[in-house]
Amino acid sequence: MTHIGTPTYPLRFQRLRRRLAIVFAIALLAVVWVRADAPPGPYFNGFETNTAGWFPLSGGTISRQPSGYMNGGGYADGISSATGSYHARLGLDPNPHICASGGGPQQVFTGPYTNWGGYSSIFPPGGYQTGVDVYLDVTWAGLNLDKRFDWSSAINNTSGQHLRDFVFNVGTEPSGFVISGSNNTTRCGANPANPDRTPVHILVSGWYTFEHTFAGVANGPLIVTMRLINKATNATLGTWTPIVPTDIIGVTVGGNRYGWFAQNEIDDLAIDNSFRTGILSTPGCELKINDGGSIIALNGDVATFGGNAKVSSSGIATGHQEYQDHGPLQPITVNTIDVTAVTCSDDRTQASLFGHATVDGDGSFEYQIDLQDNGEPGIEDTYRIFIPGAAYESGSKTLRGGNVQIR
Repeated sequence: MTHIGTPTYPLRFQRLRRRLAIVFAIALLAVVWVRADAPPGPYFNGFETNTAGWFPLSGGTISRQPSGYMNGGGYADGISSATGSYHARLGLDPNPHICASGGGPQQVFTGPYTNWGGYSSIFPPGGYQTGVDVYLDVTWAGLNLDKRFDWSSAINNTSGQHLRDFVFNVGTEPSGFVISGSNNTTRCGANPANPDRTPVHILVSGWYTFEHTFAGVANGPLIVTMRLINKATNATLGTWTPIVPTDIIGVTVGGNRYGWFAQNEIDDLAIDNSFRTGILSTPGCELKINDGGSIIALNGDVATFGGNAKVSSSGIATGHQEYQDHGPLQPITVNTIDVTAVTCSDDRTQASLFGHATVDGDGSFEYQIDLQDNGEPGIEDTYRIFIPGAAYESGSKTLRGGNVQIR
């Protein structure tokens, strides 16, 4: 299985120029995740004005086309966009590289990818969804047998690096398309018709939504549900739930990574409406927060903090927070740029703040601040700050002095 992170194909089968191109793309992605300014906000592109958030990779391209776009009798010729007046088309990789399988060398046609507006190291409370609409042209499929594409929505670990892919494996057959779900891609790692993967068969041309739901609670297992949905009827045609026991939220599992057509053998494959949901404030959690005090951080350093936040009944969050670890083991100064979302418990004694912050006066880093108000005068209140991009974790600590007020 290959992913945008570390190419795993045997060196003897790779072409040097393409390998360098992939390595360059990987280096670029590493920079993007550190500076990403989108999570925990949502991402959407229906290609009405541009292809922002999508990127070509190693020959596979993406272009924006109008509804009714004609390609001379090729794939999905003249179709209407799924919604709106535009959709996107994927260009075929002109120089496929080779992977090695038990059946011998196989070609891999790399497709474009999206970073959903930015990578994340924090798994959002309540989880998140990703999705994309893909047009499945049954007539074309019946005339072009055994053509494939693999659509993956991957997740990071808590260090912001690739952890795992969750993949729709799609292939053409005489009656249309066969689709299954797995954790692998390409002809070297997956087979859409694998009977052990509960394949489904698509017999009617149209737009179909390929949806991933990432769910679970902190310190619990990651639960990923992959659904194939007929966009015209909203009927779920196939469901897959690949589970990996070692994927534990907050321990080995972080936030979103890419959406990627890791393999695409269909020139002019049509897509529309790509999305990732973001961290949202708890519905109805209208409150104000004031906090300030000191703790002994997990590393043993004395740290001080202070700030405020509030969230409206409609979920709009504002505020500012400051945190300083005074060293000597890990001195750090944090000032928030924004408070994007606030989640809270039913009894309003616990709240978590999410957004972006500078570290030592620089950058834009994801943060999570957890607060607990155990009543006045505050000596049993707790505070925690987590900044994965700066490799900083204070731990959830009882205040040495100060107060947390959630009301």
